[in-house]
Amino acid sequence: MTVIVTLLYPKGSKPFDMDYYLNSHMQLLQKTWQNSSGGLQKWQVVKLNPSSGYVTKCILEWDNQENVGKAFGSEDGKKILADIPNYCDVQPEQHVGEVVGGN
Repeated sequence: MTVIVTLLYPKGSKPFDMDYYLNSHMQLLQKTWQNSSGGLQKWQVVKLNPSSGYVTKCILEWDNQENVGKAFGSEDGKKILADIPNYCDVQPEQHVGEVVGGN
């Protein structure tokens, strides 16, 4: 069953570096989890209105929950998470759920 991981980045004390996020961080994530058959199906990044309290939303679509756990718990996953300070000074909120409907 398809699983969606949504990462919400709250507004921090420093600006969110969208250029680094898209061109370095997300490329590392794609290379590690998508191109290597790690279970990541696709990803999207949404620039949010900062008045909401959040600046960026990342949506990761996975093939199943097991691969999500493996990815985030792996050594490569730890490297990806350790990259966060390179583009922002806050930790994202993480929301995980199974897709139960859609068109």
